[in-house]
Amino acid sequence: MADYKFDTFYYIEDQSDEHYLSEIEEISDDEYNTKYKGKMYCPFCKGPQLLLVKNAGISYLRTYPKQLHILVEGEMCPYECKTASKKMVEDYIKELRNKKKIQSLLEAIMRRLLKQETAHTKVTDIKLDTLNNPLIINSHSKDGQSKKSIIPHYSFKNWGKNVLQGQLLIVYGKVYVDLIEKEYTDDSEKVRKQIYIHFKDINSRKLITSCRKPEELKISKGNYYVVILGSCHPREVNKQIYYNLSINSPIEESILFKPFAQ
Repeated sequence: MADYKFDTFYYIEDQSDEHYLSEIEEISDDEYNTKYKGKMYCPFCKGPQLLLVKNAGISYLRTYPKQLHILVEGEMCPYECKTASKKMVEDYIKELRNKKKIQSLLEAIMRRLLKQETAHTKVTDIKLDTLNNPLIINSHSKDGQSKKSIIPHYSFKNWGKNVLQGQLLIVYGKVYVDLIEKEYTDDSEKVRKQIYIHFKDINSRKLITSCRKPEELKISKGNYYVVILGSCHPREVNKQIYYNLSINSPIEESILFKPFAQ
């Protein structure tokens, strides 16, 4: 049985798959039962209903027991797969990186998750049977049977405590990018400057998370589609927990921006 923990869902009331866990994780049980229970489905195949689960301060969506995913244009629903393990993702990314195909992977993921019109961007051959769905890792068990696993991926709209901590994953979404320059003192007591990328909600401009700007990255403030290969790390400051974004190294390869006009 699949174990993928969803952070997006298809909402039957408005027939949209652009709904997020963050919309419902803090609402009352009464509001959840009235407005959402029985009305949320898998965002890809719209087959199984989804159930909100809260456990030890962490929230996620999962399928109801014994409800099955369905084929979409002959394609197996990716959320039918098991979540790829930490080691599996690391080994897979290492293999793609050795073949210099990380940017091709991010391009394919951006088109799939953000539904952009990027027809003019040519994706080089990734191999490993990932072109149909770049989030799927194909492998074989010890008895030779083929196995499909899905790379954990999270929207910027759900960034925080509900994201897997300290392991490679994909974070994606439409965000406002701000650039903040800060001074710091290095080990030799010399004052230096570092530019940070602040990822903010497009409408409210509320800070979601931040990371150091890669030196070679040419970018200005504005609205972007973003896909990043990285990890989430909690950090406590003055008894408040922040969830930092660490980009996988080499960072220039592991981050992809496409500007858009709102």
